[in-house]
Amino acid sequence: MAETKIPALKNIPAQVDRETGLALESMKEALEVRLGRRGDPKDRAVTLRELIDSGLATDLAQEPYNPNTGATGFAPLREKPGDVVVPPAPTVLTASGLFTDVLLSWNQSTNTAPYGNHAFTEIWRSQSEDLSSAVLVGTTNAFIYTDKGIEYDSTYYYWVRFVSTSNNPGPWSNMASATTIENIAATMAALSETLADLPGYNLLATSTTAATIIKSSSEPSTRTNGDALQPNDIWFDTDDGQIYTRNTSNNAWVAGRDATLVNLFGSTSFTGSTLTSAMSSAQGNITTLTNENSSRVSEITELEAITTGYSNSSTIAAAISSEATARASADSANATSITNLSASVGSGNDNDGTAYSASNTIISHVNATDANAAAAYVLKVEANGAVAGMVLEANASSGGTGSAIQFQADKFAIWDGSGAASSNSVAPFIVDSGVVYIDTARIKDGAIQNAKIDSLDGGKITADSITATQIDANTITATEIATDTITATEIAGTTITAGEIAANAITTVKLDAGAVTATKITTTDLVLPTNGGLVSGSTVGNFNSNSKRYAQITSVGSGAGFYQGYVRLVGGTGQVKTIHLLFSDGTVNTTETSGGTDTAELTDSSSGVVYRTPDIEHLNTSIIQSRLLSSADTANLPLAFRYTGSGTVTCYIYGQGDGGTRQIGSADVRFVKFSAS
Repeated sequence: MAETKIPALKNIPAQVDRETGLALESMKEALEVRLGRRGDPKDRAVTLRELIDSGLATDLAQEPYNPNTGATGFAPLREKPGDVVVPPAPTVLTASGLFTDVLLSWNQSTNTAPYGNHAFTEIWRSQSEDLSSAVLVGTTNAFIYTDKGIEYDSTYYYWVRFVSTSNNPGPWSNMASATTIENIAATMAALSETLADLPGYNLLATSTTAATIIKSSSEPSTRTNGDALQPNDIWFDTDDGQIYTRNTSNNAWVAGRDATLVNLFGSTSFTGSTLTSAMSSAQGNITTLTNENSSRVSEITELEAITTGYSNSSTIAAAISSEATARASADSANATSITNLSASVGSGNDNDGTAYSASNTIISHVNATDANAAAAYVLKVEANGAVAGMVLEANASSGGTGSAIQFQADKFAIWDGSGAASSNSVAPFIVDSGVVYIDTARIKDGAIQNAKIDSLDGGKITADSITATQIDANTITATEIATDTITATEIAGTTITAGEIAANAITTVKLDAGAVTATKITTTDLVLPTNGGLVSGSTVGNFNSNSKRYAQITSVGSGAGFYQGYVRLVGGTGQVKTIHLLFSDGTVNTTETSGGTDTAELTDSSSGVVYRTPDIEHLNTSIIQSRLLSSADTANLPLAFRYTGSGTVTCYIYGQGDGGTRQIGSADVRFVKFSAS
């Protein structure tokens, strides 16, 4: 509103009596002092306009000055408490490493800035614990930030600081560091390559098989199971105990040789003069030994003579024979005992229902009624302190049964059937130094204490588990939210303001019935959709001289509800008089009458009548005699009524021309329909 001009104060009239003149002079002087027209300008009055223009006060547009209610129309500036020139330091900065992102958060206890003129927060990053080398990587209005697109398996150091609306930065927060997770796909590929290069893996990934020992009295042509012979297979001749190996160069059996004998005979071929010479030398040694034994005969005789209980060599032979007989009898008794034990263990069908099994090499179970049953198979290899192995165990006792399979290795992998057939194949399951890697998995029910997920869809998130403090500002837009997935129950009170909602983004189809109440609406400019419109006088039609009739203006809505709005009538050329308004959901006669013929007025009890106003001179308007005299006349009529039907409600005007055929200038009809309950 334009500034109000203050007129000059006129002089006191000379005709007034002396007392009145003195009083008027005092009042004039006081006014001129307060207006600054007399005396020291510092004593003049300060107007509300000057306070508002200077920024010392706020104009309360919704609470204007009212001497009857005490409303002043202004208030002091509403400054946030704690407003300072230099912001304080952010508190409790934390950092969590993801895959190629780091999640930062600070001031999470309050999720607000602890000062009044907060503008934003700066985020600085370095790859060393040195603030001087840090660079600015982003800013945010929130108290959480995700630093995206950084390297796998790398450590980063972070600092943040507040910046005020005056662009003054505050002190730094504490330093927080985080290490991103390794590239799991690349790590698994590297581990798979390392495992595939180990010597033993060739036996799994190719057709090569381990050497097999074949027991046979004759030269075998195949393995025991019928497979083809392989290089380095071993044949044990059961007739003479000779061992042969399968030669890789000529694919033939080659007798195994004792290196000691080879050295003794001096040749690896056992043929030719060398072996003959060796045998001749051995024969000479045997002859020498025979001669020497002959000289020992007398000594043996003397020994027999002095041996108690024996007189000659025949007596010693008899004693030896007797001892052999005793040993044979004892062995026979032991054999009988073993046979009895085999019969007991090997039957597998004893009367108490306990089953047993036995083989040539191991008894897998023993009688559980006598002792605990246990069996184990251990496979172990060792090379210069490095050990790999597995154990299969099963046990049964009076307390129950149990089994276990255990592995010991620095690296453990499970390959699919194709193995490492190509250079880019990856073992689907790897354990490396206590860390488990899984390429693809399907988990029905799992619990993860500390999860870092690279990709996640909404179906995996439990309701109420993610709040606003866990979400970066501006990271979730409408394209990330499935239709109809967020209802009022998922939104905390006061967390979404008009600033977060795009224009025209919320329509009636997005709101549950009864979900928005007055307590949820706080605004100074609430715009509601209206029915009706501006209709010209020519569209409304003619009103002939002294001939009353109804003319249709426009519809204001359909269905039951509380209708509130206004009708603004503007005069046209000439006068239209005896005006009232009618709202009806039925049929109204709008025939243009003439020659003093009137259409009968409808009453509140008439069929189809929803609401009928009195003549407009009786409404809250400046119109007199219920007539619009000219285009300078306007009638602004606030109206409200309740409709309980289901039809369409239409607004009509009733009137007559004065002194000829007349029209109104225009009719502006606007109504809002509220719930009928």
